Parts: sequence; structure tokens; C-alpha cells
Amino acid sequence: QPLTPLVGRGIAIAGRNMGGGPGSSSVTVNPDGTITAVTAAPDVGTGTHTVVAAVVAESLGVPVERVRVVHGDTDTFPNDTEAGASRMTNAAGHAAIAACDQVKEQLAPLAQEALGVETVAWERGGWRGNDGRYLSLEELATELIRPGEAAASARVTINVSPGKEPERSIQAAEVEVDPETGQVLVRKLVAAQAVGTIINETAHQGQIEGSVVQGYGFALTEELMVEDGRVATSHLGEYKLPTITDVPPLTTVNVPWAGDGPFNAQAVGETPVVPTPAAIANAVADAIGVPVMELPLSAERVLGLIERKAHQ
Repeated sequence: QPLTPLVGRGIAIAGRNMGGGPGSSSVTVNPDGTITAVTAAPDVGTGTHTVVAAVVAESLGVPVERVRVVHGDTDTFPNDTEAGASRMTNAAGHAAIAACDQVKEQLAPLAQEALGVETVAWERGGWRGNDGRYLSLEELATELIRPGEAAASARVTINVSPGKEPERSIQAAEVEVDPETGQVLVRKLVAAQAVGTIINETAHQGQIEGSVVQGYGFALTEELMVEDGRVATSHLGEYKLPTITDVPPLTTVNVPWAGDGPFNAQAVGETPVVPTPAAIANAVADAIGVPVMELPLSAERVLGLIERKAHQ
């Protein structure tokens, strides 16, 4: 009769601070009421430019479909620092907000003139005069803005502070271990993180899931072997990346919090990758009753731990 699988559970916690640094952006209100936003921030597939579009749309009170994002170059802006350090939404977003605020300030005298009032105040999507009448940004653009209008464009470069509120991520894993072979099966994973305002829901969830999958590979399948100073793991047939069939059911829990990013956003790009391997390792240790001190948890390595315990 086969032996009953050993079952264990483990948790792990990680935290780090959101990065900051220089951010550059320009925002132009076009004569047809659309917006062109140029950003220095690179987008390496994490949705940074989508975030910039959403931030500009929210800042100016226009539909996001009316915002066109352009990636600037070093002829346009100073060099951006990097795509990393959980800084992209923070730096690119705050730079975009600063450019939007400057455009609104520059266009306020035109709105005042159009309404024929003494003062105007910005109210989502336009200006309200002291007499109560309202002029939308699109109405002002189509009536008063001509191509090349200097007041309709602003360019800024700012130094964005790192987040004071740390990112927080906690994960739990449940595993079963075959006591005869050492094979580890992760039954399920739960990833909980403190989040602020989620600007791009699809990308936000993708960051969490991508982090967990990377952490799963680190825990169970990915090992870079070096022999006599040379990398022996020379191709993906040996360096085994997890696939969709490997990854267990994942439950995501977003705990409402407050961040220092635009509109109280909080970074989520890197922290969720950290607890995954530790949670799985702790679950295996719980199952076999032996501390786990080395990754990845190959069947051979886990079986060795089980046998070592049996001979103690």
C-alpha cells in the first residue's frame, strides 16, 4: 500500500519601500479636446503607459479614450532612471499629475475670459466661474485653443519621493509530500497584499500572479548549476520554468490601505515574489518535520531530508 502523503502548511511575510526618483512628462490639450501625454517612463510590459493614460484622464476629468500616450526620448526629456524599484507608477504618475496641474493653471485665464467672470476654479473636467457657470475643458479647447497654443502645453521634470508607507505581502501555501519519492505538490496558494488605489486592475492582478509564478519556480523547479566555474544548466530543458499546468489555484486578497503613489496608489510590482518560495518551503518543513534550508525543493532533495530524519 502506498504511504499516505504528508500535508503541511506554511506562511511567509515580506515588505519593502516603493521607489522614487526623477520623472518627466508633458501634457498637451489639443484643439479637438483630446490630450497628448508624453512620458519619459519606459514600459517593459507592466502597463506603465496605461497607468499614465489613466492618471492623466483622472487629473483632467476626461475619458481615458481621449488620452494618447507617447514614449518620449532623450531629445525630449532628461534620461529616466530605470524601470524597476517598484517606482514606475509613483514616478511617472506624479510627473503626469504635475504636468496636468500646470496646464490647468495656464488655461485658467482663458477660461476666465471665455466665461467673462472675475475668477474661476477647477472643477472636475473644467472650470466654474464665480457666477456659477461651468466651462468644460473640451469646450474651451474647441473654442479657444489653436495649434501651437503655448498655454495648452506643459512639460515638467520632478524628483518624486520614495514611498514612506512600505509595501506589505503575506502568503500561505498548502502542500502534500510523497514520503516515498519526495515529490512536492502545492495544493493551493493564498497571496494577500496591502494595496492603495488600484489604477490598472488587470496589470495589478498580473503583477501579483506573475510574482507568484516566479516564486513558485524559485521554490520548486529552477536551479542554476555551476560546475568548475561554468554554468552547466545551459537550456530551458534543464532550467525548468513552471507552466500553467504546474501552478496551483491562487487566491488573491487585496487589503485596502493607503500608498504614497498617485491618488494614494501603492506599489505591487516586486514584493509578492518574495514570500512565495518561503511559504512553500515552510509548508514542506511542516509536512516532513525537518527544517528546509536549500532551494529548489526537488524530489531528490526533499527525499534526502526525509531519510535523514528517519536515521536520526
